[in-house]
Amino acid sequence: MGLFDKLFSTVQEKVNFSPKNEQEAWVGVMYGCIAVDGDVSESEIETLSRTVVYKSMFKGHKIVDYYRNVALFHKKAGSKELIDSCVSKVPAENRPTLFALTLELLLADGILEDKEKEIIDYLSPALELAPETAMKIVEVILIKNKGNAIQF
Repeated sequence: MGLFDKLFSTVQEKVNFSPKNEQEAWVGVMYGCIAVDGDVSESEIETLSRTVVYKSMFKGHKIVDYYRNVALFHKKAGSKELIDSCVSKVPAENRPTLFALTLELLLADGILEDKEKEIIDYLSPALELAPETAMKIVEVILIKNKGNAIQF
């Protein structure tokens, strides 16, 4: 490598992210899923905020700080890296709930795009959900949203 190659080369640094707590991990997983298509709609952000504010585990937490941290990491590393960085902070007993609420978020804009379907397929094993459990959750969420303006 020449002198100028060393000066002007762009070295891709591996960025790491470790959520501070379970709450930040939840926001990270949810954000990673809604941002997978490269477009985070206002309705998705509003729904994410409403979703977490209703959970008692978020009482007394500054969601905007979590959102900022995960959005910055997502910009550098992408959805799958963000999800992978967060799932270990979520206890097994909370993972089905997180999966269900994340699916609801993806349906917030009324459209489930191919990339969003792919990330749900990725999320289920990342959360170590049994396939039967994941399928049951998907079925219930789809039944719950039947009649809404959802396009598949």
